[in-house]
Amino acid sequence: MLLDENNMAVHSDNFHFEPARSEAAAQVARVQPETRTFGIPAIIWGSMAASYALFFLGLVAGTGHDGRALFMIAISILYAVMYFGTAFALNSLSGSGQNEKSQWIKGRFDTFTGRMSFGAVYGQMLIVPMMFALFGVGIAIIRSAVM
Repeated sequence: MLLDENNMAVHSDNFHFEPARSEAAAQVARVQPETRTFGIPAIIWGSMAASYALFFLGLVAGTGHDGRALFMIAISILYAVMYFGTAFALNSLSGSGQNEKSQWIKGRFDTFTGRMSFGAVYGQMLIVPMMFALFGVGIAIIRSAVM
């Protein structure tokens, strides 16, 4: 049940917030410098770009006979180039690398929720682009099997 007598929203008058009174709460956190590369290795960026390239090649191979489809694919390619181009341009700005702390510590990627292995980072970041690539290849295979 969404609202029953055991729900906290019903008994909101019983909830009293006590602010933390420790020394750690009194300290102000220092502002961290911007990390333009997001701490992501070049192999992940390259794999992501290759996955999208394979996706678009599969779409072109599967629907390349239709001019209207090619026009829509060209627009999608321009959006992908804009996505990767913006990341590349931000990474290339002057001052990049100064005061930049590496996120890779002893072969593990440091995140807010803990350290992750390279394989875990690689899998989490590339599962969607790799599925797009598989989809594009699948379209090309189906097109070649039908024709």
